Amino acid sequence: MKNSSVFLLSFLLIILLFPIQNLAQDTPYDVGTVWSLSFIRTGANVEVDYLKGIKNTWEASMKEAVKEGLIKSYKILLGQAANQEDFNIILMIEYEKLASLDSDPVRDKKWEAIEQNIKDKMKDEYQITVQNYEIIRQWFGAKLMREIYLK
Repeated sequence: MKNSSVFLLSFLLIILLFPIQNLAQDTPYDVGTVWSLSFIRTGANVEVDYLKGIKNTWEASMKEAVKEGLIKSYKILLGQAANQEDFNIILMIEYEKLASLDSDPVRDKKWEAIEQNIKDKMKDEYQITVQNYEIIRQWFGAKLMREIYLK
């Protein structure tokens, strides 16, 4: 018993005197914010219709989310699709950290209030706009990525 206590104490002293190198120090970058990316392709001749729709729905909710501190920022990237299997719009949402995406009743209520506010402002137009998305755009998926800063 006494030998095991001496061994344990010796082991702890060695660890304290010779700190183990932090694995994070080995990375060639510092971590930044987290981005949620959504990849969209609009149908022929309906790109403008889609952008008008998301101005009243997606962008309106993003503006409120920034005000409420739910997100840090948002962006929309628009370009030409390289081929028939490519997207032409990227919707980007910047979060301060990955934990911002965890379930949180207070945050969830804020998101629900934002959505309800937009629905109330748009009235019947909200449902028509959202249903129209299924006709005028194709969802290519979403991805979470972390911004990094090279050391």
